[in-house]
Amino acid sequence: MATKTLYLCAGPQSSGSTLISWCFLQRRDMDGILDANNDELSDLTRAGAAPFVWVKTTISSFRLSEQIAHYQDLGWDVRPLLICRDVREVYASLRTKEYGRNGTTAEDPPLRLRLRRFREDWDLFHDNDWPILRYDEFLKEPEPTLRTLCVKLHLPWDAAMLSWPKPRAAILDTRHGNETFRRNCGSDLPTSLQPAQRKQTPIERLRIPAVELDWLEHEFARFNHVNSYPAHVEIAPMSAAEDERAIPRYQVARRCKWKLHQTPVKYLLARVARWFEAEATPTANIAPAAALPRPRTIPVGDDSCTDLGELAAAGS
Repeated sequence: MATKTLYLCAGPQSSGSTLISWCFLQRRDMDGILDANNDELSDLTRAGAAPFVWVKTTISSFRLSEQIAHYQDLGWDVRPLLICRDVREVYASLRTKEYGRNGTTAEDPPLRLRLRRFREDWDLFHDNDWPILRYDEFLKEPEPTLRTLCVKLHLPWDAAMLSWPKPRAAILDTRHGNETFRRNCGSDLPTSLQPAQRKQTPIERLRIPAVELDWLEHEFARFNHVNSYPAHVEIAPMSAAEDERAIPRYQVARRCKWKLHQTPVKYLLARVARWFEAEATPTANIAPAAALPRPRTIPVGDDSCTDLGELAAAGS
């Protein structure tokens, strides 16, 4: 069986990578996944008959280099593409998005950890002269940028990358795609770029805590220099409450909410199990319901997360 080619695209979240992905999936020779889950390695056994397979993901739970190695292990001829953008814009955008949870789990890692993984991937791509697309250059000159990128990826030019003739149903997997992409996705690339081209926030007006701005500019000093991004920008100070959000917390991660949703069921099952046990036990030995320990809740804004240690004790 001949080795099949996989074009594997990734960038940090909020880097514009979904829009790039849509352009490539419009090609006649390409099919695949518009926006894969960032905490899963995609199953490509359903890949169709198109000459090339495309997968776009984000650098969060995995580095792009790790995903390249994984698909090479499975026998794919992997041709990678890295999307980049000024990380100060990425960070400021992530703070406003649901998927920008500054958590402490594998699914929702700290924002610094996600960006550090991206920086390590960028070092790898830059040092090896692998294909990199800068989102800001793409916004200014979309067609020349895509044409140059096709040459680097050893692909012929396809005007469908601009005109977008394929409907969603003609693409293998379009289940995901962030809210901004869905809101701005028009009938073709020029139309869809207009909102982003009109609404570019000056970098000085970004909302970034001072300590995080210092870290970003130190960690990405080489990245900023190579890409001609400013080494430093002056940004208005933020409130103490906004600065507090820069600290990674388990309570904002999806795993905390998953456990919270599971808790009432587990607690009820534990109570039912004790009731059945009580049916065969003398009344004098039955502890009153009030004596059973209740799960402790930790308030998290409008949500809460249950202490499962106490829950386990209740069901034991």
